[in-house]
Amino acid sequence: MTSPLKLSQLRHLVAVVEAGSVREAARLLFLSQSSVTKSIQQLEQCIGAPLLQRSNQGVVATPAGKVLIARARAIENELREARNDIESILGAGGGEVRVAASPTVATSLLPRTVLEFKRTHPLVTLQLQEGIYPDVLQAVRRGEIDFAVCLVGEWTEDETVSMEILLRDRVVPAVRSSHPIRRRPVTLAELVAADWIIYRRGRTGRDIFERTFEAAGIEPPRASIECSSFTCVFSLLERGDYVTLMPEQLLVDQAISRNIAPVPIDATMPAWNVAAIYRTQHAMSPLCLAFLAELRQVSRRILAGDRYR
Repeated sequence: MTSPLKLSQLRHLVAVVEAGSVREAARLLFLSQSSVTKSIQQLEQCIGAPLLQRSNQGVVATPAGKVLIARARAIENELREARNDIESILGAGGGEVRVAASPTVATSLLPRTVLEFKRTHPLVTLQLQEGIYPDVLQAVRRGEIDFAVCLVGEWTEDETVSMEILLRDRVVPAVRSSHPIRRRPVTLAELVAADWIIYRRGRTGRDIFERTFEAAGIEPPRASIECSSFTCVFSLLERGDYVTLMPEQLLVDQAISRNIAPVPIDATMPAWNVAAIYRTQHAMSPLCLAFLAELRQVSRRILAGDRYR
């Protein structure tokens, strides 16, 4: 390297790759296109290798660029945590927490936690995104998110991340509250003929669906709808005669249970617990620990039967 790297250059490189073009990156950065181009050129001269190349998908990173971008993101994440630590030392009350949550968690547990947390930490910025296990693991390992709160079935031991169960739950069949199927208990075998919706984001939704029936020795039915939008799944359930699988604790939320309810079932349903996932051997900032403590408290209240209105 001929000269020290600048953080601004690294940020410009990441922005160009994420935007797919120098022009769009410049617009998002509120800079001129020429200044971003010059910044990247200086970075390439410093590294001694080309970092970007054009493709059918727009501007993408070269192999050297990919390595540098991975390190740049790690540096940015460490700087963010350093800012959180300094905010705590100074007692300024600010900072940032990044959380990924599975759709069911984002519907009930997460919003309850956010509301409680913001009462005591009004100046903290929360970045919330959707993510499902195991897809979120890479972002956790890289420090792109502070932790994930997800529905987890079978946990595979992983030295890089730790898992803490917040809610011990199970999935149950769910339908609209006025569905005639709720008049009496049914068996899984009787539900084979029902019209099913699978929430599918990656493989997790189908895995839950198939394992539920396979555990009972039943051939999984053919789902008539596979949907990657949890909001759309809710809407279809409320308006049609469909069945889906949902965590039982989610149906404790009165805002949901008014329209969607569990099917009385004569079967043992599989456990799918809600867990917090975070990096192993990594010291979370006091701010992140405070948010995790709030998650634990809200989870305990849910387990104690505190119905959320």
